[in-house]
Amino acid sequence: MSKKFQRFVSVLLAAFALLVIFLPRPVVAADTHAFKAANGTIQVPNHPKRVVAGLYLGQVMALGVNVVGSTKLEMANPYLDQAKIKSMTDVGTPMSAEAVLKLKPDLIITNNESDTKKMEKIAPTVQIPYQKTQQFTSSMNYFAKLLNRPKQAKAFKKSFNTAAKKQIKRLNAAKISRKSTFGVYEMQSNKLYAYGSGFSRGAQAMLALGFKLSKPLQKVDSGAGFKEISVESLPKYQAHYMFVTTSSTKGQKDPALVAMKKNPLWKSLAAVKANRVIELPFNKMYYYDPYATRAQLKIVTDALIKADK
Repeated sequence: MSKKFQRFVSVLLAAFALLVIFLPRPVVAADTHAFKAANGTIQVPNHPKRVVAGLYLGQVMALGVNVVGSTKLEMANPYLDQAKIKSMTDVGTPMSAEAVLKLKPDLIITNNESDTKKMEKIAPTVQIPYQKTQQFTSSMNYFAKLLNRPKQAKAFKKSFNTAAKKQIKRLNAAKISRKSTFGVYEMQSNKLYAYGSGFSRGAQAMLALGFKLSKPLQKVDSGAGFKEISVESLPKYQAHYMFVTTSSTKGQKDPALVAMKKNPLWKSLAAVKANRVIELPFNKMYYYDPYATRAQLKIVTDALIKADK
């Protein structure tokens, strides 16, 4: 073998080595895991670094995963770390493909087919139906599997249970029976709704404290999860404790709610007569992510103790 040929081979090998070093490392099976979502079985990163999460911002943050984009409504969640929120980008509702593309995400989480179709062209996209996230423990486990964060989920559940036990002690000290039923109601654009346990508004916190929905509301819970009701039907859907919110106005009294309170039928309810109707601010009760639910444990406990004085 001539020296000239040897030099040629050496140069060729060196060039090949440099090519291997500088070529982008392909994503191999060891870097991902399969996750069954509404849009199919998706290969998602084991350790996502740049997540865009629409409806599920709080769920992702609770597991310590970096989120680069979400929606304005979710970013307004008062229970989330505001310092982290400031570094995020509002990607719009519906999600803007252009806004998301600029963020260079390695995982996108959606809750509807329309967003999913646009986002799938950008990065691995997982579509999660709202129904998958309505119960605290199962939701934590679900996202832990998606994000490969079992230890973080376990730690958050532990902190949640500790917080719940603390509030239960307060309820016991106040001699408030947790065998009492509760109901969740909301006035929206002059319409009254009764809710089950899966649409936030403090219901998950109440369940964690050991309370149960009234039987008629348990039927609502096992059905669509919410139901428009009339003031005339309130006696059927009443509960020992009645939590009321309104989304119709900002910082002002809701005329529809004021009118309902003047209705003789409303005044005849046992909870109204016993001062067990609890009105809570919409912006604090709307959210249902792990951070919100944990904070609502104290909010509803404070309200229950105040109502029973």
